[in-house]
Amino acid sequence: MEKLEDPNFTEVKIPVPWGHVAGKWYGPADVKPILMIHGWLDNAGSYDTLIPLLPKDGISYLAIDLPGHGFSSHIPEGMTYSHYDYVWLIHRIRKIYNWPKVSLIGHSLGAILCFLYAGIFPQNVDMVINLDGMIPFTSPEFVIGMLEAGLAKTSTLIAHHMTPKSQPTYSKEELVERMIASSYNSLSPEDCEYLFRRGIKKSSREPNKFTLRSDARVKMIHIISLSQENYHTLAREIKCPILYISADSKRNTPRSRKFNENQKTIEEFMQKNTPLFEYQEVSGKHHVHLTHPERVSGTMTDFILKYRTPKSKI
Repeated sequence: MEKLEDPNFTEVKIPVPWGHVAGKWYGPADVKPILMIHGWLDNAGSYDTLIPLLPKDGISYLAIDLPGHGFSSHIPEGMTYSHYDYVWLIHRIRKIYNWPKVSLIGHSLGAILCFLYAGIFPQNVDMVINLDGMIPFTSPEFVIGMLEAGLAKTSTLIAHHMTPKSQPTYSKEELVERMIASSYNSLSPEDCEYLFRRGIKKSSREPNKFTLRSDARVKMIHIISLSQENYHTLAREIKCPILYISADSKRNTPRSRKFNENQKTIEEFMQKNTPLFEYQEVSGKHHVHLTHPERVSGTMTDFILKYRTPKSKI
C-alpha cells in the first residue's frame, strides 16, 4: 500500500521552563487533540504515515517531539533525562491546555509513558492506544546494567552537549545505516526519511554532512523501574479503555526475548484484570505503525470512534 502524508498540520511550540516542546497539530485548533508520543530517539515524524489513515471528523491529533528529540528544546546543561520528567511532561501539557482529561497514543517508549501516566493519574485519562510497548524491563540484572552503563557515560555525553563542535557528522548514507541498525532492521531507507525531517540538520562545518538534532544525553535516559507487582498495581488502577497493538516479528536476541516475555506477562494480567483492555497482534516489526500503517489503522480507527467523544472542544 502506498504511504500517504497529510500536509494539513500546524507546527506548534508549547512553552516550558527550559524552552519549548515542538509538535505537529492536525485538525481543528479548538478541538482537544489526541496526544501522540513517539519512541526513544524517534520524533513526531514517526506518525506521518499513520495519521492520514485515522478518523478526522471532529477529531484532532497532536504529535510531539519529546524534550531532547526533533525540534524540541534540550534540557539545561549538566542535567540528564528520565522517564519521570517525560511522564510529568504529559501532566504539564494537559495543564497548559486545561484539558480535563487527555487521550493518548504512544509507541515503544511513548507507550510506556502512556501506561505509567494512565496508572498514576487514572482520573486524568479517557483513552490510551499503545503500539508495541507497555512497560520497561523489570529484571534487576538489566536495570542495574543500564544504570551502570548510563552513569559511566554521563560525563562524556554532558561534555559533548556543552561543546557542539565535538558533535560527529555523518553522510546521509551513514545515517540511514545507523538508524536501520538501531531499529533492529524495523525501518527501511524510505522510512528513515520521515524521521530525518525533524531528526537531522546540515552540518555548519562540513558540506554534504549532517548532525543529529537529538540531544546525545537521551541515550542514557533514566528509566522508571518497578517490580512486576508494582506494574500490576498500576494496571489495576487504569480506568479508561486501553488498546495494545503488538508487532509479531520480534527481535531475536536474548535481551529482546526477555523484553517480549515482560510485555506478555503484563498483557495477560491486563486481559484478566483491566476491564476495558483490548489486544491485537499484527504482522510486522517494531515500527509497523510507520512502515505499514494500514495494518494498525483499522483497529485504531474502530477504537477511537468507539471511545473518543467527537468534537471535544478545548
